Amino acid sequence: MEFSKLKKLYPTATLSKYPFVEEDTLRIPYKNQWIHIPKRLLDEKEIQVLDLLKEEIQPATFPSSHSKWFNYIEGNREYPPQTSHPVRLIQLVIEKIDDQFDYSIWIDSITHLFEPVLDVFFITQETCYVIQDNTAQPVNQEEIYGMLKTLEDDFSIRTNAYIGQFWQPDHSLKNVFKEEQRIFQEEASHLHDRICSLPDVALRHFTKEAMFRSVVMQELKKQIDEQVEWKELIVALWESQGNISVAAKHLFIHRNTLQYRMDRFYETTGLSLKNMNDLLLCYLLVL
Repeated sequence: MEFSKLKKLYPTATLSKYPFVEEDTLRIPYKNQWIHIPKRLLDEKEIQVLDLLKEEIQPATFPSSHSKWFNYIEGNREYPPQTSHPVRLIQLVIEKIDDQFDYSIWIDSITHLFEPVLDVFFITQETCYVIQDNTAQPVNQEEIYGMLKTLEDDFSIRTNAYIGQFWQPDHSLKNVFKEEQRIFQEEASHLHDRICSLPDVALRHFTKEAMFRSVVMQELKKQIDEQVEWKELIVALWESQGNISVAAKHLFIHRNTLQYRMDRFYETTGLSLKNMNDLLLCYLLVL
């Protein structure tokens, strides 16, 4: 199948490197990308035919799910399955190292690992979703990393994870989940750690377009990019909340050396990394 031919039949079809876009679409894998056709323009019969085409192009190698949560996420169900508790979406993207990866055993392991869960299923060959409500025992990101690391060793894989917020299961939940899907897929390649949540990516995600459009910000970014060590300096100070001693320890340099670099940075840019507003601005420039 050629995208150009499909485009003639469905002029609104688009090609994206991402499996999830803002609009509710029927997606078809295509040459390591995704074809998206808005569902609002398709009737039920067209959806069925395109689904058959999708299976012909890339037969599913992972267990198919017909659960209520799967159908809700896929847009085939208007309202979320009934639950009286806030729910969250945990997104797991797997980099398979071993071709013998067993999806069924993985799903069973994840179900027990995050117990109790409402559902576990695959959306794509690499993307696994966990639906969990807030009756689950609270665990922080470090603990989740340890849990997933155990599975990585057992399955010979690497896992990137987005731990969603808990949300009320009301009419807005579908749009919230869709935005969380887009946030993760767009920010995954920029993560310092392989596990993240909204606070970890919010600064970059919600400011990147405005930063790119600004001539002022792009000129400041050029100044900072000219010195390779400045990005490391800014990140260390930001992550230590401006504490010079902690940042120096993180960079494996003496406190006086760090102070000297900060002074040079101020002389060049006019921005003081001792000032939290200036530090925040610089951090946005190097994200």
